Amino acid sequence: MGASSDPLLWGELILINRREALVGALIAVAAPIATQAEAATASSWLSYENRLRQRLGDAGGGRFDEGFARALLGEVNGFRASHRMGGYQWDEGLAATARAHAADMAARNYFAHNAPEGFTPFDRASLIARDLAGPVAENLAWRTGGPTARTFEDMWEMSPGHRKNLLKTDCTHAGYGVVRAGGKVFAVGVYAGAQVRLARPMPLKLSSPQELTTMLAGSHPQIQRVAFTRPGENPSTVPAPLSKAPALAPGIWQMRPCKPAANGLFDVLNGPTFFVA
Repeated sequence: MGASSDPLLWGELILINRREALVGALIAVAAPIATQAEAATASSWLSYENRLRQRLGDAGGGRFDEGFARALLGEVNGFRASHRMGGYQWDEGLAATARAHAADMAARNYFAHNAPEGFTPFDRASLIARDLAGPVAENLAWRTGGPTARTFEDMWEMSPGHRKNLLKTDCTHAGYGVVRAGGKVFAVGVYAGAQVRLARPMPLKLSSPQELTTMLAGSHPQIQRVAFTRPGENPSTVPAPLSKAPALAPGIWQMRPCKPAANGLFDVLNGPTFFVA
């Protein structure tokens, strides 16, 4: 979709929070989210990840404005403080996710949460923010002229969906990316709940199950059970303990930590996407 000529635009709310409750050997799925990218091939995922990494290097033909991005965090935290809420913590992985999408929109002249190939905000976070698992939400905006962080914050606060993202209780961290290109300013805010934090970012490509088990050791809180699904799919049973993680066939997988919840249930969280060679 090409960018509109309207000088003031902001993206509608999108919240990606595929958190399901595993009950015994069955899974109860509430409002699963289907995406065009679910059926994408491994090569498509790797190609998109490579594109995002390129955008982090070339800023989509424009330039990144880090001061503007940091000012957006200050604005949202002031807004949260006015509602007696704690502030979002800056997360560099989320900021890289936001920068990559802002640059990609600038480079390919579109304005949407989904990339032209169908990849979603959650897909981007699973490829770039590779050390956390939890819900993800995104706000977008672009404008010509000389907007300020306050300009975009006002826009988002006046929109019910974006306002909800600014005041989320299940998100704890945020990252912003701002690109100036061709007289336009593109801004992306990515918000996430770091319900599980890995000791270090997961590599995109893994060669063995042993490498996977080693990668997940030392998480906080420690992962006890984890499912591995194709992107966009949901586990059908309570997975085995981490120590008995299954061997995975070649292809693209998503790491889904299972966090104990009330009444013997498990919350299935969203973690990094990775490739088994």
